[in-house]
Amino acid sequence: MSSGRFVRTFYGISTENGGGVINIRLQPETLSAQIGGAANAAPAGPATVPGSATISQGRRSAGVNVRYVTVAWTGDPPDDYEGLTARIVVPNPTVYAGATLGSAVTYLETEATVVGRTPETVK
Repeated sequence: MSSGRFVRTFYGISTENGGGVINIRLQPETLSAQIGGAANAAPAGPATVPGSATISQGRRSAGVNVRYVTVAWTGDPPDDYEGLTARIVVPNPTVYAGATLGSAVTYLETEATVVGRTPETVK
């Protein structure tokens, strides 16, 4: 998996979980992905909810646990990636809604397909 730099940006909380915008740190390649024909861009800020969305603390942790798609590479994975799949955070709920199973994905100029969807949780 990539372990490059992170940028501060925003994450749109789904309306099912009350809506709003919260801070998050993501890698630039996450934000430049194309998922189901849509740019995986973050929603506009500023944050309307205090705190930050959680990516790596486990799904049982308190706060906003991000939604993501699991993708399978259609060819060789990008440089510095191992394995057959990767998880891509989807900061915009509209993009996530369009990321159906089988949707085409471009990530780090590599083609992939959505093989799983994990919704956000708020605890």
